[in-house]
Amino acid sequence: MCDAQTCHHFVHACAGGVFIGRSDLSLSGNERVIDANGRFLIPGLAEMHAHVPPTDDPARIDEVLRLFLAHGVTTIRGMLGEPGHLLLRRELADGDRIGPRLITSGPSFNGTSVTSEAVARLRVRRQSEAGYDFLKLHPGLRPDTFDAISSAADGLGIDFGGHVSIGVGLERALQAGQATIDHLDGYAQVLVPEGHPARQREPGLFGFNLGDALDASRVEGWARRTARAGVWNVPTQTLIENLAVNEIDYLLARPAMRWIAPATREQWAGRVAQMRQSQPAESLERFVAVRRSLIGALHAAGAGLLLGADAPQIMNVPGDALHHELEIYVESGLSPAEALATGTINVARFLAQPAHGCIRAGCIADLVLLDANPLEDISNVRRIRGVMRAGQWFDRAALDGMLEEIASSAEAEPTSPD
Repeated sequence: MCDAQTCHHFVHACAGGVFIGRSDLSLSGNERVIDANGRFLIPGLAEMHAHVPPTDDPARIDEVLRLFLAHGVTTIRGMLGEPGHLLLRRELADGDRIGPRLITSGPSFNGTSVTSEAVARLRVRRQSEAGYDFLKLHPGLRPDTFDAISSAADGLGIDFGGHVSIGVGLERALQAGQATIDHLDGYAQVLVPEGHPARQREPGLFGFNLGDALDASRVEGWARRTARAGVWNVPTQTLIENLAVNEIDYLLARPAMRWIAPATREQWAGRVAQMRQSQPAESLERFVAVRRSLIGALHAAGAGLLLGADAPQIMNVPGDALHHELEIYVESGLSPAEALATGTINVARFLAQPAHGCIRAGCIADLVLLDANPLEDISNVRRIRGVMRAGQWFDRAALDGMLEEIASSAEAEPTSPD
């Protein structure tokens, strides 16, 4: 949450020039001067539920990283890692590769990869020793294997986050202090009243099949329980709305789709159409509406929210999807300043890294220069004049050059056979 006292740390109105630190700084003539007159400076945004392509596809990795950067994203949290991502993290940190800072998990903990408590403990130790930043949970975990992961992770001081397995449930995840719950996973099940027949129904992806049974009066109570547990949420609401309610033709017509190959766009459209066959439109609309109310309630209760859209993913283009996510947070009841905080100062607090997500002397130089004030209209975060990543400046021409290369590459990819 951002109040009037703290907002200036992450939105700075520029007049004449920008100096982070002393305003009487003398220049030697070797510095680069950036004209920021009349513009607005914010910290770089964080995508806290990103996916990095496998390292056997380096060209695709570079495209994804540059899409994020061109949209003002200077930190990404990779939610499905592999050993090669550890080297990629170092290359990005050293400036040997263009792109955001990478926070990475290892391969996921799920019902297939974790078959016993002993396997759970062994995987936790190996990933901790390998140097991954956190552990990624996927569906299929049992209460015993989840507890083993939680206990081993706590003992080694490594966080775990991601999905809430059906067999584990939200209450157990909160009690264990799961660092993040992604996709608001597990909430749909507890929002169905006790004794309701839908409690016996297969919930589907993130509770997709439960929309008609959700009791909105239960939202505030679970939001308060989440706040008391100190568990953070990464909503990825834009992904859910793409899957459930947004018109497919509208999604395909978004300008950002020019960076996606035609065959991929076709696959995404088919996946959305397939998923919607499982539930009536009215149920899906209610599912989305209750989730939006949950986002607002979590924020009001003081439960931490972190900005995350889940990209690249179905209809979610890296960077662009995060801007849609910010707009949804505002529509869910957050102010523009509070929405921006989910991708800036909230991330710094979650990671216990106070030099990130701020604009003052001593902060990391991950910055985005905007042509209009995002506190007046959150969509102004799209009006990017330039991005600074760890002190390296990418002006509008450089960003446009990256994007044009990606668009050309996308159109050059072969289409799927008829």
